[in-house]
Amino acid sequence: MKSMIIIVSFLFLSVEGNSRVLFQPFQSSRSMGMGGTSISFARGIDALYINAAALARVEGYSFTIGEASVGYGKNSQRLVDQYKSTAANLAAADLSSLYNNTFFVEASAKSGMVFPYFGVGAYSSNYMHETFLDSTIPSFNVDFVSDYGYMIAAAIPIGGNVSIGITGRYLKRWAGEKDVLVTSLIGTKDKDLIESIIPDKGTGNALDISFLATFSGPLSPSIAFVWKDLGGTKFQPYAGTGPNSQEDNLIFGASIQHPFAYGSWTHAFEYNFIRTNGEDFSKKYHIGTEASFGVIDLRAGLSQGYVTYGAGIDLSFIRADVAAYTLELGSKSGQTPSDRYQASLSLNLDFDQAFKLSKDGKKRRLMQRR
Repeated sequence: MKSMIIIVSFLFLSVEGNSRVLFQPFQSSRSMGMGGTSISFARGIDALYINAAALARVEGYSFTIGEASVGYGKNSQRLVDQYKSTAANLAAADLSSLYNNTFFVEASAKSGMVFPYFGVGAYSSNYMHETFLDSTIPSFNVDFVSDYGYMIAAAIPIGGNVSIGITGRYLKRWAGEKDVLVTSLIGTKDKDLIESIIPDKGTGNALDISFLATFSGPLSPSIAFVWKDLGGTKFQPYAGTGPNSQEDNLIFGASIQHPFAYGSWTHAFEYNFIRTNGEDFSKKYHIGTEASFGVIDLRAGLSQGYVTYGAGIDLSFIRADVAAYTLELGSKSGQTPSDRYQASLSLNLDFDQAFKLSKDGKKRRLMQRR
């Protein structure tokens, strides 16, 4: 018992950190629609990227041929236009429109395959976040991260519906955060500026561990822990001085699932960045719910104190999801909200245990959740 108390106490020891944007790259549109929750009910291919312990619940074989996801902030159309090369270079007269705004864009892609107790995958995750203060401050802040990597994950059952998971990731990262003179944007595009001011690139090996327990009963309650970037992930530079180390993120989650007259419900709670000190609790908690009606899913939740919405269509082979949420940029909820939107499209193939193609992929995945 003493050893268990010591382990639990260590898990919840805080690491130092200043107030920042608690943004988690590569969260799915389903998760964002459900208030940012995911780790206690992830199943199938989602388990590979979210909670490897859930690979112990996989039945048959699942392949994600490809999933693409895009996200952007409410005021970020100019960055989207730049990516599509439809926007002109900024002129001096355009700078005044940038002040007191936050601009955000995100794009990611992934593929992978999972089997009972095992999964492999590859991914790319990219985001850029710009913050312009009032016109009396001549600089703006740029936070940029571009990752691509590979992962291998496994789950080990430890009795009943209890399992632990381990994920190893190799990734290349191009990243940096800098304060830049606003006038540097004159005559150029943001993406060209990024290439000139952020040279830092590196490679790293990351380790994630996870836990999942599902209890018997009509509500199928589950609890989960995921510890991302265990011990921190350091990068070996191959350009510039290399990216800063990635701090670890310990997450606790719980959920219940039950049927109702026309479908099934999932309700979840999540508390992330547990070990990160200096952040208000209001930025760390997430609550979500999902009502599944056949091929249609409707979602809602609370993330950092703000309401989220989402919906999905699962046609077995093709799945589409959308979400609207708000991210807190200040030190506590309600201070500096940033409205954001995310959409994803995936192509999936599911096979039963006899390796026959299944046309009931969603139904089988729902059964795996229970």
